[in-house]
Amino acid sequence: MRTVFIHGEQERFDEACTDLVERFTDRHPELDSAELLELLLDDKFLSDGMLAHWREEDLVRALTEVVPRRAVLIESWSAVPHLLHRWIDFLADERLLTSTDSVAALHEVIDQAIPSYLAAMADPGEWGSEKFWTTTMRELGVDDSDDAAVEAFHEAVEAGELDVDQDTADEIAAREAAEPEPQPRLWLCPVELAEEAPHRAVAAQTPIIQRIRTTVEQAGEGAEKLSAALGSDTATAELLQEWAQRAGLLRHVDGGLVPTLIAAPLLAEPEALWTKLWQSFVLLDDAFREGVDAIGVEADDEDELPELVQSALSVLHAAGEAVPLEVLAATAADVLGAEDPKPVQDLLARIVEQWESMEAVRVRPATEEERAELPFETFVELLPAGLWAARESLRAFGFRVPTPEAVRLAPAELVALLFADGSPQAQQSLAATWIEHRGSAQAADELVALLELVDDPAVRVPALALLEATGADGVAAARGVVEDPVCGAAVRVWLQATTGEPLAREGDALLFRVDAMAVALEDDVEAFVGEIAERPSEEQVRFVQELAGSGHAHAGALLEALAEHHADEEVTAAARAALDG
Repeated sequence: MRTVFIHGEQERFDEACTDLVERFTDRHPELDSAELLELLLDDKFLSDGMLAHWREEDLVRALTEVVPRRAVLIESWSAVPHLLHRWIDFLADERLLTSTDSVAALHEVIDQAIPSYLAAMADPGEWGSEKFWTTTMRELGVDDSDDAAVEAFHEAVEAGELDVDQDTADEIAAREAAEPEPQPRLWLCPVELAEEAPHRAVAAQTPIIQRIRTTVEQAGEGAEKLSAALGSDTATAELLQEWAQRAGLLRHVDGGLVPTLIAAPLLAEPEALWTKLWQSFVLLDDAFREGVDAIGVEADDEDELPELVQSALSVLHAAGEAVPLEVLAATAADVLGAEDPKPVQDLLARIVEQWESMEAVRVRPATEEERAELPFETFVELLPAGLWAARESLRAFGFRVPTPEAVRLAPAELVALLFADGSPQAQQSLAATWIEHRGSAQAADELVALLELVDDPAVRVPALALLEATGADGVAAARGVVEDPVCGAAVRVWLQATTGEPLAREGDALLFRVDAMAVALEDDVEAFVGEIAERPSEEQVRFVQELAGSGHAHAGALLEALAEHHADEEVTAAARAALDG
């Protein structure tokens, strides 16, 4: 079963969580632990997406932060450490535990954290707001399941009619206000940098530094005179003025702009200024207001520009090569919920123009060959300075963007999913680093164990690609699972392609193809359906029938996609009949 969810797959997480909780409670019905275990798994999903990867720090956090803040009125506080002991044993027995810490070390750290856990449970200041107010209501005899009673309670608190610990409530509220809203931590494939801070080599010569210097020098002259000095339009001059303000170089005085006290020393440090300009870019709401408004989506105005920047950077970071501006716009339009990508593309063109002035990106027209293949006009590519800056920004946005070196200890399932997201260059670097750290034999064993445990093409396809990088050790390990009911068919086809031996059986090739199709469907429904539609109609109907009889776990999802999205009525009818049958 899947235990790693790094793309915010809420529905799949819910299914895995339910399965894990049921399996655990079936083994330990005496613990009555379903609700508490769901709480712990929900937090794990939000924190790193790895439900079976419990390290020493994860257990300490669960005991000293998660449970004290969120678990309401646990009758026996000692039951929580006991539950965690049994949970670690359960994961180990089920071959699911992926921690690099030993089971003995995990048990030891649970016991060591108990005093801190008990202290946090006994300190209302360590609780969350929901727990604090629920506990307070119950202590005062208020039925917290009665909405009217809860509303009357809070009205009485606001009116000062009830004796509650308002100081502690305020302390908790202040702490929570300073913390980011919990949401799944999305992961991006690591990208290797030639040097850690490549902007240092280019910052002083980038056009943006000189433009900002001119903007500060012309601070009191207004946007029109600044545009003449820069040889730009007024909109760009106004953008640079706002940018200089956001970077702390200019401030308003009596309706005009003047340099700040830090302007001169900051301008003398191009590296620091370059970084400051990059970090403050997402704050240019006014400069990009017209473009944001033209997108026409109902959202918080303060969120639209950061979401647009976040979308573009994540696509560019993952691609590892030039990406059509039209693709960046289409992706961002989906993120923003915009029906028309054209206004998004227009705004992105302005944004990319400023990044180009920082030498963070390279912008070029499409070649004749590229135009002949697809209707794209402009390509955008991250330069080394932009790749480094994009990684830092994406981390600030809440993404997990590890370095290849940082994932050397990662479990095979996480590595497989990251590998699937990477560019060819990133994949090569990730595979080499991960395999080299543990040796090809151990890496092959871990990948084969993953293939046995997880019946999901999104994991199986990249796991086999990684297995190929282990060479002869991968072939030897794979031979041990050719009869496995979960991965046997895929492994037989893979071994036949790798060794040339006639190992594949009837039906294996179809199951192997369906794996690839299931991955394609997850990436892009229309692209999957379009690929099927390129075949002759009779062949498509025959494929639908073969798919229905394949027994593949994802056959139903593929048939549903064809039934709903295919334009040929004969094919959709065949898909519906297969689903009904």
